[in-house]
Amino acid sequence: MRGFDIGISAVRTHQRTLNTIGNNIANAATPGYHRQRVNLVTRLPQVDGLQLVGSGVDVGSIDRLYDAATEEAILRNVTQLGRVDAELDVSRRIESLFTPGDSSIHANLSDFFNSLESVANSPEVPTVRNEFLQSSQNLIYKFGRLNGDLEQQRHAAVSEVTDTVDLMNGIITDIAELNRNIRFARTRLLEPNDLLDQRDAFVSQLAQWADVSIQTMDDGREVLLVSGSTVSVGESTNSLLVEYDDDELIVRVDGNARPLELRSGRLGGLLEAANENIPATQARLSDLVATIVRSVDQQYATGLTDAGAFQVIKGSRGVDAVNVPLVSSGLAFPVIRGDLTITVTGTDGRRTSHRVAIDPYTDSLTDLATALDAISGVDALVNSETGLLTVSAIGNQKIDFAGRVDDVPDLTSYTGTAQPEFSGFYVGDTNDDWTVSFNGAGTVGVTDGLTATIRNSAGQVLANINIGSGYEAGTPVGLGDGVSLQFGNGDVVGTDTANVLVTADPDNTGILSALGLNSLFTGAQIDTYAMVQDIVAAPELLAISLTGYPGDASNMASLANLRDFRLSSLSNRTFVEELADFTADTGLQVQQVSNEKVQLEAYGQRLNEDREASSGVSADEEILKMMEVERAFQAAARFITAVDDTMEVIMRIIQ
Repeated sequence: MRGFDIGISAVRTHQRTLNTIGNNIANAATPGYHRQRVNLVTRLPQVDGLQLVGSGVDVGSIDRLYDAATEEAILRNVTQLGRVDAELDVSRRIESLFTPGDSSIHANLSDFFNSLESVANSPEVPTVRNEFLQSSQNLIYKFGRLNGDLEQQRHAAVSEVTDTVDLMNGIITDIAELNRNIRFARTRLLEPNDLLDQRDAFVSQLAQWADVSIQTMDDGREVLLVSGSTVSVGESTNSLLVEYDDDELIVRVDGNARPLELRSGRLGGLLEAANENIPATQARLSDLVATIVRSVDQQYATGLTDAGAFQVIKGSRGVDAVNVPLVSSGLAFPVIRGDLTITVTGTDGRRTSHRVAIDPYTDSLTDLATALDAISGVDALVNSETGLLTVSAIGNQKIDFAGRVDDVPDLTSYTGTAQPEFSGFYVGDTNDDWTVSFNGAGTVGVTDGLTATIRNSAGQVLANINIGSGYEAGTPVGLGDGVSLQFGNGDVVGTDTANVLVTADPDNTGILSALGLNSLFTGAQIDTYAMVQDIVAAPELLAISLTGYPGDASNMASLANLRDFRLSSLSNRTFVEELADFTADTGLQVQQVSNEKVQLEAYGQRLNEDREASSGVSADEEILKMMEVERAFQAAARFITAVDDTMEVIMRIIQ
C-alpha cells in the first residue's frame, strides 16, 4: 500500500504544479501579475522493516516571485511620474495663456504704447484718442482675464485634489478588505499570492497620487502608509480629508491634525500647483500689472487737459484708515518720503507753486489734506468713509501737478519795480529752489554793469545775466535746463531777492498714483483695475500736455517713453522685457518638466524590464516546464499502474 501512497503523492503534487503553471500562462498578460513557482519537498521517510523508505513528494510552498527592491523602486518612479504629470499639465496650461499672438497680452501691450505714440503725434485727432482709450481698456481687460484664467486653473486643481482624495479613500477601503482576506488565508496556512497581486495593484494605483508603502507589524498586521502617515492598519482605516489651513489647501488623515507632507505623486503636484505655482504666477502677473498701472498713472497725473489746469481733482483710490500713517493705511501702491508740488493758477493767470513734504511713516491722509488745505487757493477734503481725497481750487482759480515753472517768482523779499518773469519748461534732474539776486541797484536796460545772479538752493551760481546797459527789457535770457528769465522796465534794489521753484518731478513720493489723483486708471488690484469712465466718455479730458500750450502732447510722449524705461521693481527690465521673460519662463518650465518626465519614463521602463525578468511570465518557459511536469505526471501514473499490477500478482499468489 505504501507504493500507492507514493504514487498518489506524486500525481497530486504534479497536478498542483500543472495548475500553477496554467495559472501563470493564463495571467501572462495580466498587469501586475507575479509569476508563481512551486517548491517541491520530499515527504518524511517511513520505517519499512529495518529500513527508512521514502514516502513520496509534497508541495512545500507556492512562492510569488517578488523582488522587493525593484517593486519599491517602481512605486517611487510611479509616484514621481504622477507629480511630474500634474506639474506638466499645469505648466502647459499656464504657458498657453502667455503664448504670443495677435490676440495675446503681448499684442495688447504693444498696441497700448503704439496708440500713445499716435496721440503724441496727432493729439488733435479724436479718432486717435478713441483708439488709445480702447487699447487701454483692452490691455487692462486682458490682464484681468489672464488672472481670472489662472484662478480657474487653481480651482480646477483644487477640485481634482478633492476628487482624487475621494478615489483614494475608496481604494484604501478596498485594500483593508484585501488585508482581511490575506490574514484569513494565512491563518489557514494558505498562500494568498493572487490576493497580494490584487493589493499591489491597488497600491500601485495609489502611488500615482501619493507616496505609499506597506509595512508589516510585529503582530503580523500590515500597515498602509501615505506620505509616512498611517491610513490603514490591517482592516481598520482612516479617511483622508481635504481642508484649508490659512488659505492653504491641505490633505490630512482623519484624527491627525498635521497635514500630509505630499511632495510627490499627482496629489502632491496638484497641491503644489494650487498652493505655490499658480499663486506665484498670479503674484508675478499682479506685480507687473501694478507696476504698469502705477507708472502710467504717476506720469499721467502730472498732465494737463486741452483746457489746462483743473478746478477739482478727485482721488480714485482710497485708504483703509485716514488717521494712521500712510504706510499703514492700506494704500494701493507704496509711497516714499519726498515732496509733492502743487501749482495754483490765479484768476489773473499767474502760477504759484507750493511744495508739501510727505513722510509716509508719520503723516496720515488727514495730515496731507491739512497741509494742502493750508495753501492759499486750495481746498482739500478727505472722505472718512471711502478714504478718498479730493483737492479743489477755491473760486475761479485752478490747480495742477504739472510742475511748471512759475511765470512770476515769489516776490516777498522784492521791492524793485522791474518785475522778473520766468518762462520755459524745466528739464533738470532734481527739484530745486532758485534765488535771483543783484550786484547792486539800478535801472533795467540803462545802468552799466547791472547783473542778476541766479543760484540754486546749495548756493551754486547757475547764471549771471546782464540786465543793465545793452539789455532790452522783456527779452528772455536762457538760464539753462530749459528755463529763461526776463525783466520788465523799472528799477531793481541791490538787496532784493526773488525765489522760484523748479520742478523735475512734481511727485517724487508716489502719492498721486497711490491715491489716484488725476489718474487714467481706477482700482487697486489686478481684478479691479479699469479706465476712468469720465475720460472714456469724454476723450477731450485726456491729460495730454505738460506745458498747457495748444497742440502740446508732451505728456503722451512721456507716457510712450515708458515703453523703454527700466524699473528696479522689474529687476531693471522694461515692461515688454518683463512680459517676454515671464513668457520665456513659462516655456522653460514646460521644457524642464518635460525633460524630467522623459527621464522618469525611461527609468521606469528599465525598472519594468527588471521586474519582468524576475517576476514576469514567459510562455515558452512555462510550456517547457509544463512538458517536464507532464512527463513526471505520466511516470507517476505509470508507477501506480505498476504497483497495482504487482499487488494483483501478490494477491493471486496469496489466494
